[in-house]
Amino acid sequence: MKTGKSWLTLGLVLCFGLSLYGQDFNEFLAKAENFNQAGNFEQAAKVMEEAIRLFPDNAVAHSYLGFYLGMQAGQTMNFIKAGQLIGNAYEMLDKAVEMDANNPVVRFNRGVMGVSVPPFLNKLDEGVGDLEFVANMYQAAPDKFPVDLIASAYNYLGDGYLKQNKTENAKVAWEKVTAIAPDTPLAKSARQNLAKLGAPAPPKAEPVTLKLSPEDIKILEEAVKKNPNSADLYLKLGQAYLANGEAEKALEAGQKSLDLDSTDIQAHLLRINAYEQTVSTGYDARIYDDTNFRTNQAFKIVELTEKAVQVAPDNPEALLARGCIGVMMPFFVEKLDAAIKDLEKVTRSSASDEVKAEAFYWLGYAYQKKAMTNWINVVKNYSETEASRMAFESMSPNIKHFDPEKYQKPFLAIDFVLGFRDELEPQTAVWIEDSKGNFVKTVYISGFSAFAKEKQINLPRWSRSSAYKDVDGVTGASIDLGQHIYVWDLKNSAGKTVKAGEYVAKVEVAYWPSMQYQAVAVPITIGKKNAKMIVKEGNLIPYAEVNYFATQAKK
Repeated sequence: MKTGKSWLTLGLVLCFGLSLYGQDFNEFLAKAENFNQAGNFEQAAKVMEEAIRLFPDNAVAHSYLGFYLGMQAGQTMNFIKAGQLIGNAYEMLDKAVEMDANNPVVRFNRGVMGVSVPPFLNKLDEGVGDLEFVANMYQAAPDKFPVDLIASAYNYLGDGYLKQNKTENAKVAWEKVTAIAPDTPLAKSARQNLAKLGAPAPPKAEPVTLKLSPEDIKILEEAVKKNPNSADLYLKLGQAYLANGEAEKALEAGQKSLDLDSTDIQAHLLRINAYEQTVSTGYDARIYDDTNFRTNQAFKIVELTEKAVQVAPDNPEALLARGCIGVMMPFFVEKLDAAIKDLEKVTRSSASDEVKAEAFYWLGYAYQKKAMTNWINVVKNYSETEASRMAFESMSPNIKHFDPEKYQKPFLAIDFVLGFRDELEPQTAVWIEDSKGNFVKTVYISGFSAFAKEKQINLPRWSRSSAYKDVDGVTGASIDLGQHIYVWDLKNSAGKTVKAGEYVAKVEVAYWPSMQYQAVAVPITIGKKNAKMIVKEGNLIPYAEVNYFATQAKK
């Protein structure tokens, strides 16, 4: 017979039953589950017996008592005692079904027991019937069922069908598991079972996003308060927070889960995913207070992946997470070579096709990044050689065409090419000055420089000219190798349309860590006629074209 911990991750099943009964019973159930998670089924049963004395009409209490008694039978080596325990277990389970036959938790508990006990007890058909009942309820109202409960029901249903020699039914049940809960140990087990049957394991489906309502989240939060020593409940709460986009709360819940069970790889992966969500927004105003903020974030997420792999050194998901993060991190983290090894290990593992495909993708990106590093070294250290020229030529992108009909005239289009790629995206500024060098308007500025303001030293000319007074509406993500086009609507930093006259469009770019730098200035006349100027100089900004489109151009 199976042990208690294998039957279900109980947090959401507990949650499923909480709304049905009073808080006093919930306290008993939470306490019993603590003993169950520790493998102390005898004490769990005693707690539930006390609950039944206080709540004699509670069907869920009777079903859990039956389950705990059955788990005790699986532990003892005394066959006489085991038989007595099984008899008592079914007395409770059958009574629970009589009391509330439509309760999915009650039917689930008896169904799991029925497909798990030895065949000579003749409980298999009844157990399969109970689990089919739960599956039918799910089909009628899928949004009412926790993912863990229904995935576990189908998993045990597959076991039951196989014992009944209904192989095709078993395949269908296990395929349901992989579709409903693709990123869980249950799905992994189901794929292994399918492989043993000679059936091609279904490809791992897109992860199910279990976005819970505020009421459902509240139920989980209350469950955690009542059972603060349940690592599994904290994990489920964290996963729910993350699915709802509350990354900071997910981080906190994941840490509390790890405080209780530092070996749970799913809690480590939760922390990684949550932290990645918090840093995915790019640069923001926090850079002003601490220009090392993003650097510290990089080292922090690497640290999280290291801990995950320490806990499960052969786990493909942990290796994939560390590998992906290592590839994405800047050069100073120095994890690229280690990331390649992690990803190569994943491709040779027994991971699903989807996991392997992701590993191969990031391997390609890593090799590309490694190749680019060599070109950077050529440009930086051998700038006067033919190889340096070829490196720039290889990086040079195709030129796109600008369609002026998409914009309201008059306007100015600044079209330029960045011809170099470093370890990090460069800091770039595009702005307008008048013919006397007075600042008019920033058209675009990279996020780090915009938020760091005077604490950055990358773009000295734009810094002196703009004095950072109009960056809010034009700050954007850092641009990289390729063609870029920005349109100026002829309004200054105060929002007023400028007068006709001579102006200069300027582009400044700074790379790191190679410390490559270039600035170009393109003069242009704004008036009644269209105007165009092109500047070709240097390698970092090899081409800059400025076009003025008048309201009604005169020939």
